[in-house]
Amino acid sequence: MKQVQYKRFNNLIPLTLDSLYEGNQKTYNDLKQNIKNVIEVEAPVTLNTLKARLREAFGVAKISQKALDIINEILADLHVIETDNLFETVLWPASGIFDMDAFRVNSERLIYDIPYQEMIILFREYELEGEALYREILAYFNLQVLTKKAENYLSFVELKL
Repeated sequence: MKQVQYKRFNNLIPLTLDSLYEGNQKTYNDLKQNIKNVIEVEAPVTLNTLKARLREAFGVAKISQKALDIINEILADLHVIETDNLFETVLWPASGIFDMDAFRVNSERLIYDIPYQEMIILFREYELEGEALYREILAYFNLQVLTKKAENYLSFVELKL
C-alpha cells in the first residue's frame, strides 16, 4: 500500500469570534483564506476536521452555530465540493474530486474522519470482510474496541469497494 504523510496546514491566521460577529471584513477575509488554505492543503478533509482547524484559529473549544453559518456561507462562496461520508461531510477543492492513490498517515484523524475514498486504499490491503476486516483496520490504528459508530462507518466503506 502506498503511503504518504498527511499534509496539515499549519499557518492559520489567528481570528476572534467577536470580530467576526461584529462583521469585520478583514476577519471575514482571513477566515475565508484559512478555509481555502486548509481545504487546498488537506483535501479531501471532513467538515469536522476543518472545524477543528478553525477552532485553533479562533482559540476556542467549540464553534458556535452563528460562526458555523458564516463558515457554510464561505464554503458555498468558494464553490467547495461536498460529498457524503456517512457521518461527516467531506470537502474537496473547487477544482473537483480527485482519485486517491495513497493512504495518508500521521494525521491523528478519527477513523470516520478519513474519507471513504482514502479508507478503500487501506481496505484493499486485507483479503477479509465483515467484522474480521474491521478488527484488522482497528489494529492498524492501534485500536481495540469496535464501537457501533466505527462499525457502521467501516461497513459503509466496505460497501463502496
